[in-house]
Amino acid sequence: MLLPIFIMGCSNNTDSAKDTQVVAKVNDTEVTVHQLNYEMGLLGSAAAQNTDKVAEKTLDNLIKQELVTQKAIAEKLDRDPQVMQALDRAKRQVLAQAYIKKVTEGGNTPPTKQEISDYYNQHPELFAKRRIYQIREILLDKTLPMAEIQARMKDTMSLETLLEWLESKNVKMQSGVVVKPAEQLPFEMLSRLAQMQQGQVMAVETPSNISLSVLMDVRDQPLTEAQATPAIERFLVAQKREKLAEAEIKRLRSEAKVELLGKFAAQGKAPATESTPKEKPDQKSNDNDFIEKGAAGL
Repeated sequence: MLLPIFIMGCSNNTDSAKDTQVVAKVNDTEVTVHQLNYEMGLLGSAAAQNTDKVAEKTLDNLIKQELVTQKAIAEKLDRDPQVMQALDRAKRQVLAQAYIKKVTEGGNTPPTKQEISDYYNQHPELFAKRRIYQIREILLDKTLPMAEIQARMKDTMSLETLLEWLESKNVKMQSGVVVKPAEQLPFEMLSRLAQMQQGQVMAVETPSNISLSVLMDVRDQPLTEAQATPAIERFLVAQKREKLAEAEIKRLRSEAKVELLGKFAAQGKAPATESTPKEKPDQKSNDNDFIEKGAAGL
């Protein structure tokens, strides 16, 4: 994909090695073929369809970005406290991601056929008994507390009556209908939907609103193990890498001296050491967490 760019960078044999790496100059700043290749790489398969055209567009974007960056530095925006915080945050994120990628390389080993089969059989709600749900979602603002809405739901026989009551309380609402397969739903919500009848309502509170989910229709659409294997394989690899990352972060924290200060000192608790007795984590709970994080990939 990047061959034309490399040729462009090395075609002039009379230039110095340094000059062959430069694809553009913006005032006194050079834009190199390595920068261009990196940006092209971020485009993935989109860059493979028309490499020359995409390269030209990408280079033009780099030039525009460099022009604006130079102007920002000229106006000393790189010294602005908010900008400095953002730059520092970006640096931490890039370095942290690079290290996690390094330590989780061992997790790229494909799972065995038995591991795939076991996962398939352990989660029939995602595969053998997979369903497609048609749900009416009604988002409510937090004019009323969740407990009051739930109490009203128990006393109300119909959705229309419930909505009329909410309107009388001046609760703002937004409504829409979505159709989602089982793997696109949070695991907790999926387990509750599986027990609901058509027309029943489920309430879930989020930090910003309260969601009422009305089950309108459901139909079976199972997947065979052969159909599910590629998705399960991707998920198990991601799960393995996530466990490696969590183990490494736990190890780093156990070896480091972490001290909470100020108002956080009274709230924080020292991380548990190897000699501190700890409760064994609930494996089922951990599995559910992994399902929620990886279900979109399935």
